[in-house]
Amino acid sequence: PSNWRRYTVPKGLTVLQWVADFSDRIKQLQKISHAANTGGAKGLKNLHIWLGGMFVPEAYITATRQFVAQANNWSLEELTLEVTIANGPDDRLTIDDCSFGIKGLRLQGARCLDNKLELTATILTDLPLTSLKWIRVEPGTDHLLDGKVTLPVYLNQTRTELLFTVDMATRGEPAGREHRFYERGVAFLASSLSG
Repeated sequence: PSNWRRYTVPKGLTVLQWVADFSDRIKQLQKISHAANTGGAKGLKNLHIWLGGMFVPEAYITATRQFVAQANNWSLEELTLEVTIANGPDDRLTIDDCSFGIKGLRLQGARCLDNKLELTATILTDLPLTSLKWIRVEPGTDHLLDGKVTLPVYLNQTRTELLFTVDMATRGEPAGREHRFYERGVAFLASSLSG
C-alpha cells in the first residue's frame, strides 16, 4: 500500500521484493549501529556502505562532505567528489581520511577498467568496492575535468530519483566520446530494485 512507503521504492514492487529489500536495509542498519557503538565515528568511517540501502542516501553523501570539510577546516564549496572503482573484488582500494567505501553500485551501459569508463553492449555491470573521496580544489582548476564525463547516480533502475553526479575518465573513441555516453544513457545505480 502507498501509505507504507516511508522511503522511495519503484512502483509495482511486489511484497516479496519489498520485504527482502527491507530486510537487507535493516541488516545494514544493525551493522551501522554496531560500528557506531563500538568504534564511534572512526568505526562508522571504516564501514563500507550499501548506498541504495540507505533510507535517505543523499543525506549520507552530504554528511560525508560535511565530515571532510569540518575535519580539515575547508569550505564545502572547495570540495569536489573523486570516484575510484576497484578492478575486481580482490583489488584493494585505499580508504583514507577523506574517502568512504561504497558497495553495491551498478553501472548501466558501460564498464569500468582501470577507473576509466568504456561503452559496452552489456546492459548492467555490478561494480566492486567504490571509493568516494572528497578532494579540495582551488578556484580556476576547471581544467582537471578535461576528458571526463559527468554521469548521474540514480537511486534505482527507474531513474526517477537522482542522488548526485560523478565525473569519470573515459576511454574508447576519441572524437566526441563524452556525447556517446550521454546518447547511450550511461548511469550509475545505487540499488538493483525495479518495479
